[in-house]
Amino acid sequence: LTGYLVIGILVGPYVLRFVPREGISGLDLVKGLAVSLIALAAGAELELSRLRRTGSRVLWSCLALAGLVFAVSGGAVLLARGALPFFDGMSWPQLLAVTAMIASVIVSFSPTVTIAVVQEMRARGPFTEFLMTFVIVGDLVVLVAFALSVGATRAAFGERFDVGALFQGVGWELFGSIAAGALLGLAMLVYLKKVRREIPLFITAVCFLSAEAGLQVHLSPLLLSLAAGALVANLDHPEAQRLSGAAQQVALPVFALFFAAAGAGLQLDVVARLAPIAIALVAVRAAALYLGSRGLIPAGEPALRRFLWMGLVSQAGVTFGLASLVGRSFPTFGVQIEVLIVAMVSLHELIGPVLLRRALLQTCEASPEGDAALVPASGPRARH
Repeated sequence: LTGYLVIGILVGPYVLRFVPREGISGLDLVKGLAVSLIALAAGAELELSRLRRTGSRVLWSCLALAGLVFAVSGGAVLLARGALPFFDGMSWPQLLAVTAMIASVIVSFSPTVTIAVVQEMRARGPFTEFLMTFVIVGDLVVLVAFALSVGATRAAFGERFDVGALFQGVGWELFGSIAAGALLGLAMLVYLKKVRREIPLFITAVCFLSAEAGLQVHLSPLLLSLAAGALVANLDHPEAQRLSGAAQQVALPVFALFFAAAGAGLQLDVVARLAPIAIALVAVRAAALYLGSRGLIPAGEPALRRFLWMGLVSQAGVTFGLASLVGRSFPTFGVQIEVLIVAMVSLHELIGPVLLRRALLQTCEASPEGDAALVPASGPRARH
């Protein structure tokens, strides 16, 4: 995946310029398709029995670790406020509210990249199971925290803090996406059981429609496809296996296009301009994840204590989306915040997949054939 990113950088508007700057937005279609496909394949593995095994552990670990990263990152932003021009002229309430908003974005994880690397490595085991559940739950926690921090920032700058409207919007995106995904999952299950033809093509069409239609009605394509796959997995396990296998058949070209498009879209001029602060915040976030994993995970789970932080470094689509919302919501200073977040995400996109791959190898949960090709698995799984 990192190789695809590097190729995207090479062919993008900053090196070889095969893809011009104005052509980057045209690749959003591929990005939406890839996010939905990745989430659908992950959802097909989310059985209720697995959630019951890890759900409570993941929730408390996620809240504790996200809270630590939020506090540490917010403190780092406050310490660096003299080097951040958008803080000029702000009162302390405004400064604290904006800092909380930035910190909530910095906390965010990347279900997309995490699930993609797990699929590529064909990883299976308790560490992988915990990690995948963690990033999905973490995504929900971050969305709620971000919505609250945006409301607080609006209030700090004199706008009305409408709690009802705030939670209505968050609730629609979360629960509306899950409900729509359940209906989509039922439709897919009917197709899988009754039609049973051209399943890879059918899955591609469904992922495309869910990505595009979801955005039009303010639903999350990630949660929508995840819920659809999870419903199939829990209603009919054999059909879920067929669904997962068909998704892997179309994964390679879609993943290649997705991550190459992401590489082409990296704003290298932004990264260069904000490199010192961005690198410092990336290092602070990684240190908080490392120390938090060591200190908050029970001693009886050594693999999670040692390697969980590696799987949480990546940031991608969700963080880009939140940064874009900041820029649109606060035109006077939000664009500068968006630039800083984009610089951080650009660094995380390059180092995150490498660290996650190393973690999966160190925990011996990557399949022996996982690096060879993205085709349906047939060989033996790695054992502990």
